Amino acid sequence: MEKVRLLIAEDDVVIAQNLAFSLEELGYEVCALVSTGEELLLEVYRYNPDLAILDITLEGKLDGIDTAAILSRSSQIPFIFMTALSDKETIDRAKQTRPHAYLVKPFDIRTLQSSIEVAIHNASARQQQPASINTEATAPSAAENDSYLLHDALFVKVRNRLEKVALRDIVWAEAQDIYCNIKTPQHLYLVSQSLKNVEQRLPGKDFMRVHRSYLVRLTAIEAIEDNHILIGGKQIPIGNTHKEALLKRLQIL
Repeated sequence: MEKVRLLIAEDDVVIAQNLAFSLEELGYEVCALVSTGEELLLEVYRYNPDLAILDITLEGKLDGIDTAAILSRSSQIPFIFMTALSDKETIDRAKQTRPHAYLVKPFDIRTLQSSIEVAIHNASARQQQPASINTEATAPSAAENDSYLLHDALFVKVRNRLEKVALRDIVWAEAQDIYCNIKTPQHLYLVSQSLKNVEQRLPGKDFMRVHRSYLVRLTAIEAIEDNHILIGGKQIPIGNTHKEALLKRLQIL
């Protein structure tokens, strides 16, 4: 019988290593130990584990709940939260991601083992049910657009708050696997949306896809050099399939 393959996100190195050792003694295979949500999302595609175990407090820009939300939209891999946090706000956030278990530290290894076995069993049962509507955001309808309170700004989730980002301040957006970076002159935001979804939220008259991984504000372009756009000192590549369309939208003397 094949070993159950686990991926662990825990920012305390000692706890992570002890946990991995205990799980391996129980017969599990620990594919990797990571300390950030960003790393976990990358390793998921590398190892395709049977289950992910996430601490809620992680290094990096994504906490465990943010990471799990992205994971649940992009895969069917079950996940378990382990945390020292048991306040109502954290639990309410965690419930929205539909975790397969929520363990409050300290817990014993047998409790974790039981949670792993139940999680994998329940995940298998879920996958056998009729497919539900894909939760990945699609192009907003006209009715949805009309329902937005603001048409000149987005709200970006940063930890436990939503920060208002004016569309006029966005200079470029960059795809990062299954999430996306949005750049303003002051900040770099990591959002749990694909570049395609971000593009659909931005006005086409101001923004343009110039590469499969980049979207830019046309008025922010400072120069075009060879096959690159310069914006705020950053070199952004121009894709071959986008170059002609880009040049048509610029006034060139």
